[in-house]
Amino acid sequence: GEGVRRGGTFFHAMAALGRTGRAGRQTVTLIAFCVQICAGMTSPSQQSRVSLHPELRRGSEKGDRKRLSLRGGGVPIVPIAAVGVGFAVALKTNEKLRQRVMNTIDNLKNRGGKRRPANRAHVKEPAEYDVRNGTWAHEVAEVEPGCLLLASPDTFRFAGPRQVLDQSVVLLVRHGKTGSSGFIINRPTQFDVGDVTKKLPMFESNPLYLGGDIGEGVYMIHGFPSLRNATEVSDGIYYGGSEHAMELVQNQRAKPEDFRFFFKYAAWAPGQLEAEINSGCWCPVRTSLDLVLKTKSYPGLHFAKAHKVFWHQVLQTLGGRFVNISRDTIVKEDAERVKMEEWVALLQDDNNQTVMNHEGVENGALAVATVPVGLEQSVVDAVHGEVDAVSKEVQKTLEGEAAPPAVLSALSQVFFDRYSLALPVQGDKDGGEPASQLIDQTVLTHKGAPLSLSFLYMASARQLGVPLRALNCTARMKEPVDFLLRYDAKEGSGEGPIFVDLAERGAVKTKEQCLAALPAGSSEASLNPVPHVQLYSRMMHKLADGYARAGDEENVLMWLQQIRILQAAINTVAIIQAGAQNLTAEAQNEAGAAAQKASQDPPPTLHDLIGDKLLASGGGEVAASDLKGKYVGLYFSAGWCQPCKVFTPQLIQTYSKVKIADGKPFEIVFVSADRSQEGFENYFAQMPWLAVDFKDVERRSGLSSALQVQGIPKLALFDPDGKLLTADGRPLIAGDPLGEKFPWNAPE
Repeated sequence: GEGVRRGGTFFHAMAALGRTGRAGRQTVTLIAFCVQICAGMTSPSQQSRVSLHPELRRGSEKGDRKRLSLRGGGVPIVPIAAVGVGFAVALKTNEKLRQRVMNTIDNLKNRGGKRRPANRAHVKEPAEYDVRNGTWAHEVAEVEPGCLLLASPDTFRFAGPRQVLDQSVVLLVRHGKTGSSGFIINRPTQFDVGDVTKKLPMFESNPLYLGGDIGEGVYMIHGFPSLRNATEVSDGIYYGGSEHAMELVQNQRAKPEDFRFFFKYAAWAPGQLEAEINSGCWCPVRTSLDLVLKTKSYPGLHFAKAHKVFWHQVLQTLGGRFVNISRDTIVKEDAERVKMEEWVALLQDDNNQTVMNHEGVENGALAVATVPVGLEQSVVDAVHGEVDAVSKEVQKTLEGEAAPPAVLSALSQVFFDRYSLALPVQGDKDGGEPASQLIDQTVLTHKGAPLSLSFLYMASARQLGVPLRALNCTARMKEPVDFLLRYDAKEGSGEGPIFVDLAERGAVKTKEQCLAALPAGSSEASLNPVPHVQLYSRMMHKLADGYARAGDEENVLMWLQQIRILQAAINTVAIIQAGAQNLTAEAQNEAGAAAQKASQDPPPTLHDLIGDKLLASGGGEVAASDLKGKYVGLYFSAGWCQPCKVFTPQLIQTYSKVKIADGKPFEIVFVSADRSQEGFENYFAQMPWLAVDFKDVERRSGLSSALQVQGIPKLALFDPDGKLLTADGRPLIAGDPLGEKFPWNAPE
């Protein structure tokens, strides 16, 4: 039934029932074919090219070779008996059907006997890819050359040099007592055969696949059974014979695309592959030839992602539980992509384009905390509330401006009155449950290790005007009780760096004191600061280590993958930075000419860009012309963006005070960067202002381009005439939450 549902035939359904004898296999095949005739699934014109399913045909030809192991053993008597009864009734009542069956039996008899050796003098054409069963695949219990090895999800994701096998599909070409080898058939590269070797001139334009991590040669597979020096892998699959293949192409007896090429191969030591299969690393399957021999192309898709598409295609073709595996993997990968985009937006806070300039350390800590489970908005508010409360209490203590050492001393006193330092006991390097190190748990319990407390401490220090960085003191970081932060005064001030030791309740120290505490031979380089992203990575590593000691493999894999996602986000920000800085002289000249032309023409106003209709928060539409005569803020944001979730409540507070309480001419228009209509609606439901319709993609894109939006959240402020006041209104709102300086940056 599964075979028929996928558009195949009873052949693969019967093959999946298990191993039968030669006669049993032919009987099952014949009965299945006859049932198809009864059901109208096979037309008379197809009878002349009836063929056994490859899995059954090879078993009948090779006789004693071991075949599929049974799920339960023996011949499936009940299904065969049931089909046989229906078949007998059909024969009794239908003379034409009886004649067709007798003809089919004669055909099968005539095809009996041993297979004749191939005639090397005549090159046979390859077998048709789409056999009568169409594209098909089914799981097998025993591995042998010609089967495909389907990698299990996540098995090789962190396998170091073997990471190339992640979500791979491997064609097994050799398997025996001396080991196993094969080619990864779903790893395209950006190279052609001609980029690697000049010995195959007829195939220089053929795409080259990465076949594995062993060797340096170029290997070829194909479906031509009589190529000189070619080796048979299994029915319809061969490798080698490149010289003869070039002759065929040159004589137009074959096409270059009939051959597939691989750089390197995958290999296993004796017994290694069986052990990996038994442990669940691989699932051996049999498929139709088109999945093996036909090159797959995915226009518009980056080559590094194409292997995932084919891997999912094989899972979908297998059907059943494999469809669920494919679906679950896609959901997981989508969540990881969303997380990476969240990190990219977070690392570009205040529209900075380098991770070194990223300052919102508490937002980064919240992004780490949302990995195991999403946080309620009340938890996010509690974290920011703690930072604000600590900062305000320190300001009361200082009673005016103070030097950085005095500010840090006061901060340490206030902070450690509220939070207790949880140093690990002997033998417990991580101080208990790994998740207790996350910032939400630290705020809940008011207790944490130095690393856990550092996020809140540095966020409070930043609000007090004393930005801190953690140190690159690797030697000290091996001991979790040691944790130093560093403050550097502005250049030209003549002041040296100041250090805070969180392991000693925030003691303020000099450089000399810190150097004296380091191991012998340490240099000043050990006291160099690092960007905040290294703290996030360090926290994730500690969580992975903690779960590894607890034997929780699932959480270990989760946190290792989160480290990779963070690194991908860092690389993405670096690419954005490089793209912004690497303008050619020609591009700069063009930009200058465009700017000069724009200066001659009046710049477009907000009223020219916003359109005719806007959505109201309570439902319905309002005319965009209602914005004339008001100060307007264009708010670029998204519900998936963690910094946006932090800034939006602040903006709502300011909007309510300025417009509703004070009655001033102020309006905000939300321009969504959400990924779906549902995401937009859920996020917009929390807002009291207007919005550009999410369905108006062109309008949203035009506004983003006009204001050069590279990161969110972003707030652009306009005057009553629609002229731009500032493209970066976010810090103005953050510094004036009650709107006492409204209209911000407005001309006198």
